[in-house]
Amino acid sequence: MNFVMPKLSDTMEEGTVLQWLKQDGEAVTKGEPIVEIETDKANMMVEAPDSGQLQIVAQVGDSLPIGATIATIGAGDDAPAATPPPVAVAEVADETTGIPTADDGTGASIGPEVRLPEAYPGAVDDDLDPTPPVAVPRPAAPAHPVVATDGAHVPASPLARRLAQELGVDLVTVHGTGPAGRVVREDVEAAAASAGSSATRATPAPAASDTTSAPPSPPAPASAPGERIPLTRLQRTIAKRMAASKPGAPHFYLQRDLDVTALIALRKELVAASPEGQGPSVNDMIIRAVAMATAERPDAVSRFDEDALIAPSGAHVGVAVAVPGGLLVPVVRAADTKRVGEIAVEVRGLAGRCRDGTITAAELEGSVITVSNLGMFGIDRFLAVINPPETAILAVGRAKPSAVVIDGAVAVRDVLTVTLSVDHRAVYGAEAATFLGRIAELLERPGALVL
Repeated sequence: MNFVMPKLSDTMEEGTVLQWLKQDGEAVTKGEPIVEIETDKANMMVEAPDSGQLQIVAQVGDSLPIGATIATIGAGDDAPAATPPPVAVAEVADETTGIPTADDGTGASIGPEVRLPEAYPGAVDDDLDPTPPVAVPRPAAPAHPVVATDGAHVPASPLARRLAQELGVDLVTVHGTGPAGRVVREDVEAAAASAGSSATRATPAPAASDTTSAPPSPPAPASAPGERIPLTRLQRTIAKRMAASKPGAPHFYLQRDLDVTALIALRKELVAASPEGQGPSVNDMIIRAVAMATAERPDAVSRFDEDALIAPSGAHVGVAVAVPGGLLVPVVRAADTKRVGEIAVEVRGLAGRCRDGTITAAELEGSVITVSNLGMFGIDRFLAVINPPETAILAVGRAKPSAVVIDGAVAVRDVLTVTLSVDHRAVYGAEAATFLGRIAELLERPGALVL
């Protein structure tokens, strides 16, 4: 039977073979993880769809379209008995990072929720058991891991790969201590430290008494072109989606300066009343406000689809999360039905999984509007690009003390600027203005956020 490149997310068009966990010609058991595939959103372990002898077709590093054969599994005398496949779960984390917070109270812009396909089309055989294999956890120690021969194909977490590039560490020389021998951040740091120590020992100090003049150095050669760094699959996906957004969705922008003095005061009370480290950020409260406005005005986020507008199925809010080498948008589903504290906990979990590489494809799909917050980076205001197929995105700047006029007198208040980017094919000016007005009302009079 043919074992083909599976479709592991709604937006996946091709996948890259990162490593085989079984060797060519080895017997495999139905349901056991045998290959790691890089998709446009995450790295996933994929199981064998049947028992038999594995014949590898696609080599490590090969990128193939959905449905292309990556291996065959034939019947063999030594084929082990089939076992039921395990339930689909997210890949095991390699390392974790902290969630950025802002001392101006805006909180972190963090995020989403990803969905695995319900059926895994990895096998093409009419005689197969109808139960489809699915993505499974990475095994702690594969029986015969394939050793990569170049840094691009070494199993490594996204953070470790980026750090290795910054420190000039060749991943081929690094011993991985993560699951299945995967290189993680600590491995790269240790390799860099070891290389630095070796260089220090190998370089003799100049003699203090040596005062002879060295011969003149030859002129430096003309500078070569900068290093060409190939885009990751995530970066290519982001570029493709953003290019499709700008010419595809005619944007217009609405901007408001909000008095969030009461919002920040309420947030401080909620933090004081919450368990240590579980208090909401201002961004969590903004997500709640956007979700409430979306539930009240679904027409304001209806999606344009050629000859129709598609109303949202719920107030599913995406949250932009910065990750090494790109951006992910996990989804807080039905955020209008969740209390601020629940949103805070969910967002922290989603952001953490985005950054350690364990976020699933299902957690990154289905949003109807996104919140993008750059306030923690000191940004006052900006124009965000709509994330297709959404209709709108809310850009959030930092909250800062500003002089405002209240009842004819100047007062110092906390002011935050929000900008709503809207697809003009689906929503018009007045509709978008009243939608943003409702968000502003909820943030300036935040009592409704905690009811």
